[in-house]
Amino acid sequence: MLFAVFFQVNGQTADSADFRWGNGFYYNLNVGESVTFKQVEVKLLKVENHYNQLKIGEDTLWLKVARRSLPEELRGIRVFVADNKHVKALASGEQVHGLLTKDALVCISELNGPLLDPDRYTFPVSFNDGFVWNADEESYPFSLYKSDERQAQVTYRSFPGVGFDLHDARGLPKHWLVAIENSRVVWVENMPEVRSGSASCVLLESESQPGIYYVYSGLFSRNLLVKRGQKLMAGDPVGTAWGDDSWGHVQVAVVHSQDVPNFPECFHYAVNGFPQIYGLYFQFGTNATRFYSRGRITFGFPRQVSGNRKNVQAYESYTGKGWLLGKWCPADKVEWVVSGTDGNARLKKVLFEGTPAQCKNPQNYFDYQIVVRNGTYRIRARVGDLYLPSWQKIEFEGVASVTKSLNAGETDWTGERVVKVNDGTLNVRMYIDSENKRVAGLSEIVFQRAY
Repeated sequence: MLFAVFFQVNGQTADSADFRWGNGFYYNLNVGESVTFKQVEVKLLKVENHYNQLKIGEDTLWLKVARRSLPEELRGIRVFVADNKHVKALASGEQVHGLLTKDALVCISELNGPLLDPDRYTFPVSFNDGFVWNADEESYPFSLYKSDERQAQVTYRSFPGVGFDLHDARGLPKHWLVAIENSRVVWVENMPEVRSGSASCVLLESESQPGIYYVYSGLFSRNLLVKRGQKLMAGDPVGTAWGDDSWGHVQVAVVHSQDVPNFPECFHYAVNGFPQIYGLYFQFGTNATRFYSRGRITFGFPRQVSGNRKNVQAYESYTGKGWLLGKWCPADKVEWVVSGTDGNARLKKVLFEGTPAQCKNPQNYFDYQIVVRNGTYRIRARVGDLYLPSWQKIEFEGVASVTKSLNAGETDWTGERVVKVNDGTLNVRMYIDSENKRVAGLSEIVFQRAY
């Protein structure tokens, strides 16, 4: 249902948000400014790196920019921070963040309804062929993305949409991409950066909301089912994934623009809509926690091996695993490197050195956390760096640390440890060599509940 929201900004009355998508209303705020939504005041108090301090009614809390985080739900409303000035400063192309005009961009919606009505919107990948989305690929809105995974000192860019792992469907009539809502095909363009000339990009225009467009990038040209001017219903097939010998995925981005986006600039004014996409797939917006009893977690492995799950991101409860980082790390992730079919997370005192995301860990260790059922677990890890000499001391649940000093390109397994978990989390701590400036590397963790 389409409805209007009346709010106040610093006492000045206005009759609309900066823009909206579905039932989410987006407001640009400077520190000290507030909006009133459904009689609840939301005020921006402070911005520190990717964290934003908000006062929501009488509650004060810190929210990360929701690059892959879910909204906070309280006082009858749902709130997430879609972007802020510090995250925008990390990107090489600022126009991707063009919707941000103040210190932070906050999205607010009513709690008694979904961000996107499932009767009008559908998840953009069909489930007909058994597609499963884990929501933990490295390709998510405003992710600091490396242009060359083999090196640490490289150019970084900001990922504008959500990239779905479709490696098993590249070039095949499988896992069809579908129209997210009733829409019109604005244009279909070839992607010249793909040397084979077999990849296409499609722009859809929302039927329900003027100024909202959907970019489907990386479609296989031979399987396209749409043409310019065609009208689509939600769920109508658009095409399948292009891919080469090593990788295949499709990137879906939402943009808001007063003018029709052209192909070279189609990702400008990207809308951070990760919570909406998440809600369409899982059919709820709450932060449900995933639990593990056994598993093999790989770090930094190439996309064709890992499904682009690098496991370098900060902890999110819906994935049940991640690095425990804080306000000090604006990229909200650690570094990684790749060599052939192998990879590792690269840990050091100063991360992303020489880039706008450069930051210093205030501790001499990094913690990786896995949510598990309480009990006894067997665990071990493979450590070392694929390019540089490494030193690392690793401990599992504080039990019997292991120190390994390794040559460049050398990795080694720790011995197996048996640990007791009483608080629902299995914790791995990696100490770093802050004095001699050698890196620490983590390639794999293998764990299993001991019955």
